[in-house]
Amino acid sequence: MSQPSPPCSTQQFVVYRNQVEQARQRGQELLRTGASGLQIATAIAESIEQLILQIIQDHLQQLPEAQQKLLMQNSAILVIGGSGRGLMAPYSDVDLLFLYRNQIVNEFSEFVGNVVRSCWDAGLKLGHSVRTIVDSVKMARTEPEFATAMIEARSIWGDEHLSEQLVRSFYRHVILFRRRIFFEQCVAARWEERKQHGGAVMQLEPDIKRSPGGLRDIHLLRWVGFARYGTANLDMLRLDGRITSRDVRTLKNARDYLLKVRIQLHYEAGRQQDLFTKDTQLWMAEQRQIQGTNGQRPVELLMQEYFRHSKAVAEITERFIKAHRPQPFLSRVYDFLMTHRSDSILKIVPDHLDVVPKYRGQVCSSLEEILRLFDTASLYGISIAPDLLDAIRESALKLPSALTNRSIDLFRDILARSNSLGPTLRIMFETGILNILIPYMKHAYCLLQFNQYHSYTVDEHTFRAIEASETFADDDSALGSSYRNIEKKDILNLSILLHDIGKGYGEDHSKVGAMIAAETAIRMGLKEEEKNLLVFLVLEHLTMAHLAFRRDISDPDILFAFSQKVGSPEKLRMLYVLTAADITAVGPGVFTDWKSELLADLYERTMLLLGGKHSRYHRDQRLARVKQRVRSHLNLPQVPEHEESTDTWFTELFNSFSPHYLLVSSSKRIAADIEILRDLPADQIVVEGEFEPETSTVNYHVIAPAMYSQSCFHRMVSVFTAKRMEIVSAHITTSVSGGGVDSFHVIDNDFSKKVPRSRIDKIEEEIRKAVSGESDAKTMFLNNQRFQESASLSGEFDLGRVEIDNQSSKRCTIIDVIAHDRTGLLYIVSRAISRMGLSVVMAKISTHLDQVVDVFYVLDEHDRKIEDGDRLQEIKQQLETTLHDFELEGYKRYQRV
Repeated sequence: MSQPSPPCSTQQFVVYRNQVEQARQRGQELLRTGASGLQIATAIAESIEQLILQIIQDHLQQLPEAQQKLLMQNSAILVIGGSGRGLMAPYSDVDLLFLYRNQIVNEFSEFVGNVVRSCWDAGLKLGHSVRTIVDSVKMARTEPEFATAMIEARSIWGDEHLSEQLVRSFYRHVILFRRRIFFEQCVAARWEERKQHGGAVMQLEPDIKRSPGGLRDIHLLRWVGFARYGTANLDMLRLDGRITSRDVRTLKNARDYLLKVRIQLHYEAGRQQDLFTKDTQLWMAEQRQIQGTNGQRPVELLMQEYFRHSKAVAEITERFIKAHRPQPFLSRVYDFLMTHRSDSILKIVPDHLDVVPKYRGQVCSSLEEILRLFDTASLYGISIAPDLLDAIRESALKLPSALTNRSIDLFRDILARSNSLGPTLRIMFETGILNILIPYMKHAYCLLQFNQYHSYTVDEHTFRAIEASETFADDDSALGSSYRNIEKKDILNLSILLHDIGKGYGEDHSKVGAMIAAETAIRMGLKEEEKNLLVFLVLEHLTMAHLAFRRDISDPDILFAFSQKVGSPEKLRMLYVLTAADITAVGPGVFTDWKSELLADLYERTMLLLGGKHSRYHRDQRLARVKQRVRSHLNLPQVPEHEESTDTWFTELFNSFSPHYLLVSSSKRIAADIEILRDLPADQIVVEGEFEPETSTVNYHVIAPAMYSQSCFHRMVSVFTAKRMEIVSAHITTSVSGGGVDSFHVIDNDFSKKVPRSRIDKIEEEIRKAVSGESDAKTMFLNNQRFQESASLSGEFDLGRVEIDNQSSKRCTIIDVIAHDRTGLLYIVSRAISRMGLSVVMAKISTHLDQVVDVFYVLDEHDRKIEDGDRLQEIKQQLETTLHDFELEGYKRYQRV
């Protein structure tokens, strides 16, 4: 029985801690002096490794000489994973494998325990395991994460023969006779990890290590290289002809860049931090002293550089996997038997397209032949052979920029397809072919939109919009019908490609995009009417969304002006599809059912106008039908349109409501509201709450008499804000008599599933008290306000903006508030509107990711539209000041926390 070694002294722990700190300081000094990421990571790893060896040696020397010899001859310590690669960020885990032979189980276990405790006490975070060779191999066969860490294994102490025996056994039993299994395990595990960290290279808050295109993708390429060819060394793979020199150079540059970013994040956080948040992006752009341009902020230039590296990593890794994936014998036989030639040049294999080797140079040197390849691949719905794509990528750098008529025809054929277009265009972009056809696409490469609305870079958003439009083909809605009936799908898809191409120039991107569209049309030899159509779609690609979500589309003047602008059913169908695709591609869940319905409603109303129906006539007909249905719900006799109604109370109440309220509300709801208003005492408020399971929201319907309508809106908002509810949408209607009928759809964040009736009853009572003035709205708001960390914490505030539209509505002034979403924003804005003596007669509230667009139709103290220019400017300035003060107060509150 061995004697336990005495624990290290406190003084020794201090020495260890100091050495850890010195290792980190050494890395920080290298960072400060401009060293590369590889140099810094190597220096940190070397220093930490030396410390671990010192800890091991210190504990070993405390043992009797015989025990020391026993351990040295029967155990080994290996660094694995990132530590084995010899690259560490300042707060990375240290991955160790303690390897032993069975005859020293007790002695080694005690020794390892002491070493591990000292490492932890020194401030190192260990990822370690204690195993025999048999255990290690068994673990590696079942756990891909451990197996990939073992690829990087490197002995730092102990019996070298034992370490070598492990490496040989690992290769023989885990890799050699199960290459394909191991290859697929590595890829499947990585793809799952990618999915858990966003699933897209161009997400705006990437994980440096784990997101697609992160450091883990470089590791994956090395692992599958090892599985396939027995080496994880990039240079060895290059020398063996498995990967091109250019790709190796790109990977090494990207690794150096990503390592340096990761190291900076660790130092800034003072801990392990791999998530590149928007706030740290702003901080890093400032640290690196990046100068902005007229069209791009410093942070956008920083992230464009980041995404260029990460996108290249993802593309090279995916290509390598596709090119070197082992195929089962039967699959190879099947491919051989099913391969056929479409002509003397092209070979069509079941899952990809290739070129007969002797014609490869001929094909790759001609833009026409390359486009024919893409056209054929798109037609068959298959990919192009990976090594052929590599050849095209190399050739694209040397191809002439001039386009032939045949090249243009082939490109238009590709654009006209309704399936596989998204993947085809992505590959054309990645190989550089799309840049030849549309040179402005280079500008969009990894172009960042640093805002709260978009989830992806401009190029990623564009291809997602193309892919979204393709899904409409099978949709049985008006959107699907519109897509299927579009004749010039090549012009539609070209407009989707170009709709955001004007971003990053510092001017209105729709106008810049329209100019680029005109140039592109000339380059592609489009007819004049095709050119005009393309320019129109790019210039107006935001118009439908603006009208549908921010304006009263029951207003005949708005509809008439829009229909005049569009001019034809075909243009309307194309603009409708482009708008829906654009919104869908913004981010997951952005194109909601509610937005889809609003957009469809605008489309259908405008299509009626373009078909010859006058908007005012159409609206009057709809209102007449609504009126008859409401009468039916109230059990009132039907009255022909040309006759006067004897029940004048009904006509007065019905006509007191705005057409918007009457056309967007159900006839049953209108009837109930009219019945309540008829008998409502002058001082009574009716509140009805109902949980809607299909949307997991609660609809609060509030009816208040004229005496409460002035401050009704912001008082109701104060209740929802105070009770931690998220307002999804709001419809505010003020009748001619001054009574208010308001509906709020809210998410109750205190309940994950169904909101109980008791909660709804309580909120109903709170709303009554707030609207009647029994409770103080401001106090309620301030006592329950919470600061959200999603607000800008960097000092570079997104203050939002206020726009005033006095043209769209004849009756009201329209105020648009576009701002970063934070709890309490709607209350603060609506309160400011109320304090300026304005009445909200209609509001449209919508949230896009974490940006809000709140639209208020307002009247002045005399129930009139505001015409005075000075008053309009004063309203705009007051609201912008309110936004600024609210954001600034939120930031100060964060700093106090």
